[in-house]
Amino acid sequence: MRAAVLLVLTLFLGCAADDDPSARPVSEAGERLFDLRGTILSQDTEGNALRIQHEAIPGFMEAMTMDFTVRGAKLAELPKPGSRVTAKLHVTTGSYWITDVRQEP
Repeated sequence: MRAAVLLVLTLFLGCAADDDPSARPVSEAGERLFDLRGTILSQDTEGNALRIQHEAIPGFMEAMTMDFTVRGAKLAELPKPGSRVTAKLHVTTGSYWITDVRQEP
């Protein structure tokens, strides 16, 4: 009985970590990497995401406003809404996210 409880607890904690975008791997095999520049419009602390109005990304997409999940950092560690930032945009066949978010000087 005790082993069953420990197994369930371990599985629960493992699933909880998977729900935290900041804990996911910063890079994935086969990803494409782009430089992103823009202005943070808002933060979604529950989803660990930023809404960024970004400039055109040459060879990839036009300028627009999008929500980006952040990996490798918690929002509390990042610049606040209204800040001009640079970041690395990671793109795979099925998803995209940003890392290395830094406020522009």
